[in-house]
Amino acid sequence: MKRSHYVILASLAAVLIFAGLNLASWRWLGGARADFTANGLYTLSTSAKRVVQRLIEPVEIELVYSRELGADFPAIRAHADRVRQLMAEIAAQSEGKVKLREVEPEAFSEEEDRVVAAGLSPAPTDGGEPLYFGIIGRNTSADNITIPFLAPERDALLEYELVRLISQLDDPAPPKVAVLSSLLPYQLHPTEEGSAFILREGARAYEIVIVEPDFRALPEGTDVLLMVHPRAMDEWQSYVIEQFLLNIGAAMIAIDPVSRAALVQQGGTPVASSLGRISQMLGLAESPQVVADSTVALPVNVDIGGGRTMQVGQPLFLGPPPGLMSRDDVITADLSRPINFGAAGRLIVAPPAGVTFEPLVSTSLEAALLSGEMAAGDPGPRQVLEAYQPSGEAQVLAGRLSGILRSTFAGPPAVADNDDPVLAELRRQEMARQPPFVADSQRDAQIILVADSDMFDDSFFVHPQTGQPLADNAAFVLNALDNLGGDPALTELRSRAPAARPMARVDELREAARTRLFAEQERLEMLLKAAEEKVGALEARRAGGAASTPEELAEISDYRAQAAEIRRQLRDVEREFRRDIDTLEGQLVFLNVWLPPALVGLAGIAMFFWRSRRRGGAA
Repeated sequence: MKRSHYVILASLAAVLIFAGLNLASWRWLGGARADFTANGLYTLSTSAKRVVQRLIEPVEIELVYSRELGADFPAIRAHADRVRQLMAEIAAQSEGKVKLREVEPEAFSEEEDRVVAAGLSPAPTDGGEPLYFGIIGRNTSADNITIPFLAPERDALLEYELVRLISQLDDPAPPKVAVLSSLLPYQLHPTEEGSAFILREGARAYEIVIVEPDFRALPEGTDVLLMVHPRAMDEWQSYVIEQFLLNIGAAMIAIDPVSRAALVQQGGTPVASSLGRISQMLGLAESPQVVADSTVALPVNVDIGGGRTMQVGQPLFLGPPPGLMSRDDVITADLSRPINFGAAGRLIVAPPAGVTFEPLVSTSLEAALLSGEMAAGDPGPRQVLEAYQPSGEAQVLAGRLSGILRSTFAGPPAVADNDDPVLAELRRQEMARQPPFVADSQRDAQIILVADSDMFDDSFFVHPQTGQPLADNAAFVLNALDNLGGDPALTELRSRAPAARPMARVDELREAARTRLFAEQERLEMLLKAAEEKVGALEARRAGGAASTPEELAEISDYRAQAAEIRRQLRDVEREFRRDIDTLEGQLVFLNVWLPPALVGLAGIAMFFWRSRRRGGAA
């Protein structure tokens, strides 16, 4: 065989082998993945895999994306790529149960009418055309569940929202959460203006029902009870709550000896919470003291005179980091940011027989106890530190109570003989609608207790401009609701790291440079301002017709020279401010752009000389 024929046949064989290997890998290795991102952004968590793999009936996930319009917005374009990758991973792990589809609706088309009718919300663009970027999920029963808009800033919750949508398609009825509170934001439905951030987020996964303060019964079918800083309850209300805890046993209860949110709201809102007989059943002692902790104090702005402020840690405002949270409980195990508390109380629990209590969030060992009266007076950090005496033990801010509870009632409260006949009849009707009295828990109760109501207040954890959470308060509460009434497999997904990772090293350099150079920059700017004012005064005098002496002209020239020199020094300061960052940027460019091809080239040259030496030796 001629050498040229051999080369052609070998090339054809290589092409066929390459194509065959690709087809085989596509067939047999289609589900294989390698995720090299630092936070495993494209790797499904164990819980997410459990949800998608247990599907009984197939579901369809449709990505509705205006690709052409989205290309003009870098953040949306990048987020769309991440959504596609994650959807592909979900489909790969579902063993064929999750079908994917992507559509790009055209304006004024039937396709656009269909997606709008499904509940998608377009975002307006500069050109006036609507930008669609949402999800429509369907099951075999033709149930539709949507994510109206995939906002890039909600990237950290992307996996949770996609997997929750699939879980809801598998079981469309959301858990019902009854909310009982004396705080105004928790008396509003999530769709009403002024409602709490946690309620608005919770409405994405649950049916939220607001319980009136003068309630006589809880909403029928309630799965979880959320009590935030409740008012004092009468005997009948205590009985209703107690029976719910014994029958259903799923509740999150936040009490507070001094609620700052209540102090701001006023209007008859009690400053201190009260559970009455419920505390007795839970073995909870309601303490009037508040907790301060200088170790985890949150910074506040303090006026230092002259119109200037500085940030100082306020020991009454606590931000326990993940290190002070339980790593064994699913509610807190995956939280990655602090939970912010304000003038929190402490949980003192002596659980009854058959009941256990496990701390979820605690303070450091340096925590101190202060009187509620002092906290209600809004003391500054200095006043708090003057009264600060470390207790030497950690104080529990949140915990889980679980086990078999026992009623403090012998039966339903009796109707008093001297009651108004009409009211007495209404009471009998209320009693008739209640489930039969039970003395013991019908299942293991799971109750999350929190010694603060301010951690539920938006002002403690939501950025006032962006509306995004700065701490894991909402994640903690929603994790608890997931665990109590939703799908426990979804709990850990709320705390996934976002895809957009901050340049931590660059931020550190920028902050260090700002700290080092701020004083010098401020001094130079003051000198420049003084020099320019003097030049301006002298120029104004000349403009008024006054004769300028040689001394004044020389003075103007000197001040102008000073101003030019100060401006030069300011430019030097600004260059120094950028120097370290520019150096790091150059190093990153070298490592990421130039070094890899240089290494490949050097490896090729080394291989060439090695093979040349081998051929020379063989000869």
